[in-house]
Amino acid sequence: MKLLEKTSKYYFIFLSLFSLLTIIIFYYSIQFMVYDDIDEKLKHESERINYSFQEQGKLPSSNYIVDIISIKDNLPYTNVFKDTLIYEMYEKDLIPYRNYEFHTPIGKERYKITLRNILLDSDDLIRGLFVTTALILLLMLTGLFFLNQKISKHLWNPFFKNLTKLRSYDITKKNKVCFETSDVNEFKELNNVVSSLITQIELDFQNLKEFNENVSHEMQTPLAVMRNKMELLLESKNLDEREIEMVQATYRETTKLSKIGRSLALISKIENQEFNQNQNLNIKEIVEDVLNNFEEMIAFKKNDLKTTLIDKILILDPILANILFTNLIKNAIQHNKEEGFIFLCLDNEKFVIENSGDVLSEEPEKLFKRFHKNKYSSESMGLGLAINRKICELYGFTLEYKHHEGIHRFVLFFSEL
Repeated sequence: MKLLEKTSKYYFIFLSLFSLLTIIIFYYSIQFMVYDDIDEKLKHESERINYSFQEQGKLPSSNYIVDIISIKDNLPYTNVFKDTLIYEMYEKDLIPYRNYEFHTPIGKERYKITLRNILLDSDDLIRGLFVTTALILLLMLTGLFFLNQKISKHLWNPFFKNLTKLRSYDITKKNKVCFETSDVNEFKELNNVVSSLITQIELDFQNLKEFNENVSHEMQTPLAVMRNKMELLLESKNLDEREIEMVQATYRETTKLSKIGRSLALISKIENQEFNQNQNLNIKEIVEDVLNNFEEMIAFKKNDLKTTLIDKILILDPILANILFTNLIKNAIQHNKEEGFIFLCLDNEKFVIENSGDVLSEEPEKLFKRFHKNKYSSESMGLGLAINRKICELYGFTLEYKHHEGIHRFVLFFSEL
C-alpha cells in the first residue's frame, strides 16, 4: 500500500468515527434541549394554574390541561414528567406527547392535574436537525478527504519525483542526480543525506573499478614472465622426470591464474557496462564460427553434432556475443562424453543447446555461481556460466538449465520470461 493511501486511510477512519460520535452527541444534545424547553413550558403552566387557584380560587383557561383528578388519600405524591403515545383518529396513528403530572390543593381537597404537550413538531425538528447535521458532516468529511489527498500529493510531489530519479539512476553512466527542491525540512535533509551517499558510492565505485583494472593489468605481466621462465625450464635437458612434472604443474596453474584474472576483469567490465559497441549481429554466423573453432575438439571426442539454425539478428556487442556463445558451446563439448551428441537449435525466440554427459549430482543453480566447478572437470575455472549470466542480465536475456538422465539442456531466451 502506498504511503499516501495509508495515511488517507487512517485519516478517513478517524474522521468517520469522529463524525459518527459528533452526530450522536449532537442528536442527544438537541433532544435534551427540546425536552428541557417543553418541560419548562409545562412547569410554567403548572405554576400559573397553582397561582390562579390560590389567588382567584378558580381554574384558568389552558391549552395544556387534559385531566383533573381528585385525590382522597393523604399519601405523598411527586410531580413527574412522562412520555406517552396516544392514538389520534384524525391522524390514524400514534402521536407522541409529553405529560407533566403535578398535585395542588384546591380548598380542602387535593387534585392531580395532568398537562400535556404534543411532541410531533419537536421530533420533526430533532430529526431535521439530525439529518442536516449528518449531511453537513458527510460533506465536510468528503471535502476534507479530497483536500487531504490534494495537499498530500502537493507536499509529497518532490519526494516522488526524487524517488523516480533514484530508480533510473545508473552508477555506470555517470549521470548526476539533481533532486527536486522542497521547503519541507525533512525532505531537504533527506536530499542532503542521499546526495552525500551517492557521492560516496560513486567514489568507492570508481576506486574499486580502478583497483580491479590495475590488479588485472599488473598481474598479467609477472604471470607472463613466470610462464616464459617455465617454458625455458621445460626446454632444459638438466631436469629429471619429477622436476619436469613439477614445472608443468606450476605452468598449468599459472596459466589458469592468468585466465581467472582476465575472466574476473571481464565480469567487472560487464557489470560496469563498459561494452557498449552494440550493433546488428547475425547469431547464426557467430554460432557457426564458434563451431568451426571447436571442430577439432568435437572430432577428437567423436561427438555427433547436429544443428538447426536460422538467421537471427540481435543488437549486441560483438565481443560479448562471441563470449556468450563460445562459453555455451565449449561447455557442451568440455562436459560431454566420448561418442556423445551435441544438438544446437536457433529460432526467433531462443537458442537451445543439448549434450550428453554425466548425471548431475547437485543443484543446477550452483552451476551459475562463480568458481563452481564440476567434479568431472578439474580444468574448469568455474567462471564461464557466471560470465554468461552477467551478459544475459545486461541484455535482458534469460538463461535456463535443465537435465534429465545424463542429458543436459541450456535454453537462451532472447527476452525475459
